[in-house]
Amino acid sequence: MAEIQSWTGRPSQWTNAAVFFVCFVLLAALTGATIEMRGIRPTLGVLVVLPLVRAAVAYLDTRCRSYSLTDQRFRYSFGILSRRFHDVELYRIKDVVLDQPFFLRILGLSNITIIGFDMVKPIVKIRAVRDGANVREVFRNLVEARRDVKSVRVSEVG
Repeated sequence: MAEIQSWTGRPSQWTNAAVFFVCFVLLAALTGATIEMRGIRPTLGVLVVLPLVRAAVAYLDTRCRSYSLTDQRFRYSFGILSRRFHDVELYRIKDVVLDQPFFLRILGLSNITIIGFDMVKPIVKIRAVRDGANVREVFRNLVEARRDVKSVRVSEVG
């Protein structure tokens, strides 16, 4: 049976705003110090490269994350050089939480937390996605539909 793709997404680079800002400030300060000394010293030259490398790693880490939701499972992958892929069956998802911190809310982004019965990774955070309320509703509807198909009932004892 073929799976029907319902949603795909990636986190926004806005999650790296603080890292990019600090790297830019450090790069400007180190470049200014290099120009002030009228020559590039090897140690200072290496220090100029470090903020660029850190910003590149932050960019790639966010860029290499992807999320996919089908009518049967939630898939996510991450990793820059080595990739890791996880699948969570929808009927094993317990709860979907929407979080809108102030900064992300201004930008129209949301964080979604998936809480499941999975023993390997019971909590998955989807950071800084667009239209989070709609994505949460899509999750909720697909999880309920999949539970009905699999005849799975969730009961809370306590």
